Amino acid sequence: MAQKPPHPARKIRCFTRAIKNASFLKQRDPSTFARNRNALGFGTGVPMEILQVLHRLKPDSPELKNQAQVSEFLKKQAVPKPQGWKR
Repeated sequence: MAQKPPHPARKIRCFTRAIKNASFLKQRDPSTFARNRNALGFGTGVPMEILQVLHRLKPDSPELKNQAQVSEFLKKQAVPKPQGWKR
């Protein structure tokens, strides 16, 4: 009988987009998103799950119902979308 591995395989996640979105927030509104460099979400205070998809969210998205500051930011400033591969 085959045994289960001691540690199940984990999904590999790329945090590059989350880092870029966090940097954008901190550059555009440092008084709100760059106050504590030890805060979650690369120092923005925004959860990682939101940072990873922030460029796709609209200000009234249900994902932002507990993130009023992010929602207000998105009403004023759109987060740049990823650009295609450049050769």
